[in-house]
Amino acid sequence: MPVFWEGVFVGTILTATSVSISAQTLMELGVLKSKEGTTILGAAVIDDVMGVILLSIVAAFSHPSGGGTVVQVGLILVRMGVFFAGALLLGRYFERITAWGDRLEVSQGLLATVTFVAFFYAWAAEYVGGVAAITGSYTAGVFFARTTFKKRIDEGVHPLTYSVLVPVFFISIGLRANARELGPYVTFTIVLVLVALATKAIGCGGAAKICGFSRMESLRVAVGMLSRGEVELIVAGYGLSHGLLGQNVFSAAVMMVLTTTMITPPLIRLTFPEASRQPTVVLEEAITRIPDEAHGRVE
Repeated sequence: MPVFWEGVFVGTILTATSVSISAQTLMELGVLKSKEGTTILGAAVIDDVMGVILLSIVAAFSHPSGGGTVVQVGLILVRMGVFFAGALLLGRYFERITAWGDRLEVSQGLLATVTFVAFFYAWAAEYVGGVAAITGSYTAGVFFARTTFKKRIDEGVHPLTYSVLVPVFFISIGLRANARELGPYVTFTIVLVLVALATKAIGCGGAAKICGFSRMESLRVAVGMLSRGEVELIVAGYGLSHGLLGQNVFSAAVMMVLTTTMITPPLIRLTFPEASRQPTVVLEEAITRIPDEAHGRVE
């Protein structure tokens, strides 16, 4: 694997921000609905989307068959265009598809339909679009979230996700990471952690200051955007399994995720003053409100 693409992939890992870590801490402090809280939550969601998109682009162009000729680059773009066009076209019928699945006279027909469509989108992304499979599942999830069955889908998916899939995912990541290999790469790991912290702090804090936030408010936004989490681990795992990352870089990336995840909640608590508790909002509900609230402010 060329060093250039490995470096680009490391940059992709650093893109996203963990929505759950920062939002949970903000919710516990009662400041999730504050100006800084909504900014952090909205920016983190956008970061996750950007991370998935960048993963797809890097995965497509770094593939051995995706060399540098104009024909090969054109073929990649065509495949990506076909997938996204087809995904968007089919997405218009998700309401009908979920309604059909709900009417099936079988046990858990709705959940079975959702699972099949998510896997189908993942397969299509990988083998039709030449992009990462997570992009397909992510796209399917966005379309399902727009249907009237969203709440029922959440209620069906969450028990399976948090009791089986999430623990298995984190265990698999832990088993694949090897801290012993970091011996010769301790300096690289430390630099990676420092870069991960500096880029988010300077980029997000500086952007907040430019947009009219005070110095303290900008600091809170910067701190809230530091944490990395599940998306970064998914991207790193994809890179390792597809030969885009070496084992040492993968292990360093896992250490970076662990470090940023552990230090972000205490820093958020330090930067936010004692605030009056606000009514607790379910995290998924808060995230889904972002587009509606933004639209209302525009109007």
